[in-house]
Amino acid sequence: MKDIKTILSFFFLDTENVEKNLPEFIIAQINNKIVGCACLDLGDIVELRSIAVLPSYRHKGVGSKLVCAILKRAQGLTDIVYLRTNSPIFFEKKGFKKLQNSEKKVVWKDCMQCDKFDICRQTMMKIILM
Repeated sequence: MKDIKTILSFFFLDTENVEKNLPEFIIAQINNKIVGCACLDLGDIVELRSIAVLPSYRHKGVGSKLVCAILKRAQGLTDIVYLRTNSPIFFEKKGFKKLQNSEKKVVWKDCMQCDKFDICRQTMMKIILM
């Protein structure tokens, strides 16, 4: 759990709910070192969250493998997986589509109450599983 929090902290991602969501996390290891993680959050919506790969292991397919594993896990649980990201191009390559701003407040309750909604830099995306 400490390694997951360290990786998430590196990218300023939420670490508060790691304990609660720990069973939903997957990790990527290279030479017994945890180099990446991702979480399939099964809340009100099914969301790919907390995906991060240590900088020295990026551009080596680690993130792609994490996304594929999470989407495989989601099959049978849902038809749609959502995410919020600052790296939309990466996820577009995986088949995710951008959502319109008007959809944000419908999908994410916390967006409805956020005082930074109008200046939010996160891209909201979804993928429809086949």
